[in-house]
Amino acid sequence: MRKSPFMLRLAEDERSRAKKVADELGVSENRLYTDLIHDGLLMREQMFYMEHLRQLANTVSKEDALSILDRVPATPPAREDALDVSGHH
Repeated sequence: MRKSPFMLRLAEDERSRAKKVADELGVSENRLYTDLIHDGLLMREQMFYMEHLRQLANTVSKEDALSILDRVPATPPAREDALDVSGHH
């Protein structure tokens, strides 16, 4: 991945908070900002995708959605996916 410099303007109090968090995590300020930007972008992308799914869901009737689900074979879940309904963990 190619990296390019980018100037980021922050309020002094936010930068102080970021420096403290970076120190507590044992990472550089640059690493902290990179991680925060990455995580924030991922979260926003997921939010956009969920909104797209909501809009798509609004175009399908409940009956049509249920008829699609009726076509799914009735197979038990994989062992690791099964829910423990007994209350034991």
